[in-house]
Amino acid sequence: MKEISIYIHIPFCKSKCSYCNFVSFVNCENYFEEYVQSLIKEIKLFSKECKNTIVKTIYVGGGTPSILKAESIANILNVIYANYNIDDNAEITVEANPNSLTYEKVKIWVDAKVNRISIGLQAKSNKLLKLLNRPHNYNDFKNAIQQIKRAGITNISTDILIGLPRQKWLNINRTINKLIKLKVNHISAYGLILEPETKLYKQVESGELKIPNDDKSVKFYQKTRKKLEKNGYFCYEISNFAKIGYESKHNLNYWARGEFIGFGVAAYSFYNGMHWENTTSLSEYLKNEFKKLNIEKETEKTAKEEFIMLALRTTNGLDISKYNQIFKTDFKKEYSKQLNKLINNNTVKIENEFLKVIKTEITNLIIEEFF
Repeated sequence: MKEISIYIHIPFCKSKCSYCNFVSFVNCENYFEEYVQSLIKEIKLFSKECKNTIVKTIYVGGGTPSILKAESIANILNVIYANYNIDDNAEITVEANPNSLTYEKVKIWVDAKVNRISIGLQAKSNKLLKLLNRPHNYNDFKNAIQQIKRAGITNISTDILIGLPRQKWLNINRTINKLIKLKVNHISAYGLILEPETKLYKQVESGELKIPNDDKSVKFYQKTRKKLEKNGYFCYEISNFAKIGYESKHNLNYWARGEFIGFGVAAYSFYNGMHWENTTSLSEYLKNEFKKLNIEKETEKTAKEEFIMLALRTTNGLDISKYNQIFKTDFKKEYSKQLNKLINNNTVKIENEFLKVIKTEITNLIIEEFF
């Protein structure tokens, strides 16, 4: 059977973080139950397209999935279980914010087979959290971790941001130390990206806030990676670190160009060689029309570009033999010019027929060389 992943988008939040450009809505409590019913309908409708597949991972993201009633998340998952073939060892993840998590809520999720929780932190400093308009403080996060473990889940992931306004290495170091102490076994360390139209973007553009320059942000990343690896978190993708056995299977599927189905507002899918996305309009989605937008058939060119881009972000690197097998070509000959330049610049290396990035802090620039 073909293996796939399922992503469920819950587009609701208590408040909008100042750096966030995801499709999410605040003050929409009146639509929660109606949205869940629309999700359930979409999930059921598409199931006939997936009869010969097996679902390896399910990821409920957002937005803030934990803002919904625990029973709502359980209902969504149970509909998936009833309509799709689910692997016995499937990874089932739910994203959460610390302020909307309780022991009772997690226990209901556990009963619905949730075995992994990704809980947002971003920074230990309450001043930085307030600056980002995060709806929680560090104590909320610490308490949430305790409740998750009490409910029986040990596979816990969290995110931190690097390159924030007023952030110093001391702030990042303290955050990492606390996560190590709490025994969080997966840490995503993302460099801040200023997205146009966000509050933080406007604050930086106006001069109200200042972010670290590129050199300083690179040093922050290098120190973060060194610190995490020293403490047993291996870097398996440029921004993702995990204890052995705790890598995100869902994200690994993305990076391996595996197929996935997205349900909900603004959800994205890649299935049977086709890319498409759902409407970003909540009102349209609630009408149960479920139109596929921006449908695009994958071409050899786009497939090659995606293969290279995703593979070079991983620590394993690009499997040259696999590339040659898939595309019936010779990677080394096809990209001889780029390879000679990058290898001579000591930014990549070929090791056991895998192309690996040496200077990970400039991975994006290295990827651009191939395009």
